[in-house]
Amino acid sequence: MDQLRDINDQTFYDTVRPRLEQLEVVRQAKLAAYLFRRNIAIPLAALLTPPCAFLDWMLLRWQSGNEDGAAGVTVAVLGGLYYWVTQPKRQYAKAYKTDILPQIARLFGNLIYEAEGKIPLGVLEPSKIIPSHHRYSSEDYFTGLYKGIKITLSEIHLERRQRSGKRTTYHTVFKGLAVLIVMPREKFHGHTVLTENVSAFGKWFQKQSSGLKHADLVDLEFEKAFDVFTNDQVEARYLIDPAMIENLKSMRDVYRAKSFSAAYYKNQVLVMLPSTHNYFEPANIKIPATDPQSIVSMKEELGHILTLVDYLDVYDAVSLHEARKDGRLPPLEADATSQQSQTPRRRIL
Repeated sequence: MDQLRDINDQTFYDTVRPRLEQLEVVRQAKLAAYLFRRNIAIPLAALLTPPCAFLDWMLLRWQSGNEDGAAGVTVAVLGGLYYWVTQPKRQYAKAYKTDILPQIARLFGNLIYEAEGKIPLGVLEPSKIIPSHHRYSSEDYFTGLYKGIKITLSEIHLERRQRSGKRTTYHTVFKGLAVLIVMPREKFHGHTVLTENVSAFGKWFQKQSSGLKHADLVDLEFEKAFDVFTNDQVEARYLIDPAMIENLKSMRDVYRAKSFSAAYYKNQVLVMLPSTHNYFEPANIKIPATDPQSIVSMKEELGHILTLVDYLDVYDAVSLHEARKDGRLPPLEADATSQQSQTPRRRIL
């Protein structure tokens, strides 16, 4: 993985191409099956819909006055047809994930891919950026080492349960990508959280983030766009610098996320990128599997994570706190004026 960004896109694609050519054979077979089923299903649906709708109407009349009455013959028949027609698409996606993605992952170095893998919830919750939820699911799990630092990313879905009488429903509170970076030793003395200035998250965070206070970054333009909470004001100022912010914003854009949030604590960094986009899926079944765009995009996406790791490798919390002890940095309890006068600060934006 260390040499990943030194390889140009064409060389990387040429390395992956033999695997993609294997997938292309599968794609062509599944596309033919999909088109054949669709040509049968369209007239069949037109033929079956009227009698099914009539049967539903008769069932509703027969159950008149029954509060628990229901009729769904039309939905069941059309749903079954849709499932049958789209089955080749799902089979193509499964072949991509089970046969191709693990092989491609190895080309990124020692990266391992698991279609149904999951970051343990107990690892995520101490970050203080995981919303309250009752159900957790995950897919498309990647993990590996870069410069001795463990990188894990996965699509996750968090849902909160709501009950109304006898009815129980689940509502999404987070859906998107989670990127977890675990360093071999403790890197951060404090706990710092950064999020784009989203009011809903801010309200939730104020209620849930026990022990963390809003950081005074002395930059009004920055604070209009981001919220920072920490229990170590000095460390927060050194973590949240222009290079870090620009890299996180680039990750947000590359992964087509709505926003982002990040937590820095102990020896870990967790980045959450909420998005409705379904990552790590093959392109449309009508697009050749050998099309280079999706593979090159995956290389770019991973590159932004490696850049974040590079930044953390430069940052040294131990040196920062040693500097605080010998007087080169102000103590945590110093006021903002004292900190500005004593600390060699970098401009945030």
